[in-house]
Amino acid sequence: MRKEFFIIFIFIFTTACGFTPLYNDNNKSNYNILITDQKGDQVLNGLIIEEIERISNSKSKDNLYLTIDTKYEKKIISKDTKGSASEYELNVLTYFTISGLEKEQKLFLKENQNLKNISDKFEQKNYENIIKKNFASSLARKLNLEILKRK
Repeated sequence: MRKEFFIIFIFIFTTACGFTPLYNDNNKSNYNILITDQKGDQVLNGLIIEEIERISNSKSKDNLYLTIDTKYEKKIISKDTKGSASEYELNVLTYFTISGLEKEQKLFLKENQNLKNISDKFEQKNYENIIKKNFASSLARKLNLEILKRK
């Protein structure tokens, strides 16, 4: 009896709390993002644009105009006894300029991650590309949240 009461109690309170997932497909954005200009790392810009296209609602009449300026750098943060790089720091600095809101707004986002050196250069480059994809996804999500917050 207690167990059934507890289950019913939990069910009632969790269904009535108004919880909705943040990235629910039913909550698509109600604006269309158009990229007007892009500068910086072309690979990273392409990945960011792909992510933005997923977020954007092309059927919306509410257009936002976006310029992207990215700076990607790979710094050596430690070396082994031979003087070869053993660990890198990957940094992405991104400047977004958003037009189409009440006033033009600028947004600065930064992502970074440490990366150990791998002896196989092909595998190292593939892993670095995966990290770039993760950076692009994270930057697009942060941009979307900032736009929703400012609208």
